[in-house]
Amino acid sequence: MIDQPRSDGVTDRESGTQPGDGTADEFRLPAPVAGALRSLGDRIDTLADSLPIGPARHHARQAAVATRTAADDDADLVARRVALGELVTKLRLAADEAAASRSQYELLELLYEEALPATRAASDVLYG
Repeated sequence: MIDQPRSDGVTDRESGTQPGDGTADEFRLPAPVAGALRSLGDRIDTLADSLPIGPARHHARQAAVATRTAADDDADLVARRVALGELVTKLRLAADEAAASRSQYELLELLYEEALPATRAASDVLYG
């Protein structure tokens, strides 16, 4: 914990708060952003069901889990930040594994049209 004075002149230690503990309301995602991430997780799961069993499906499932972790207010801040990065990485890996197929196109479309905008909106809050 860094014991730097805040704008009000009180240090975190004196105020009893723990920066980065992920429980502060200031890091709670707005309902539309959390809802968009949960919906994205459902869409990724649906797409993963259509993939053949293998690495593409595995990575897509991990991306779906990451979206739900990022949207979960009960998860700590660090886990939610890591999940945002995993979401993008796992979706890209799934698309790479589904090379030269309709599924690859669908995964990339989901990544660029929904996942990246949703992670940007969440990042504004989680990294704010």
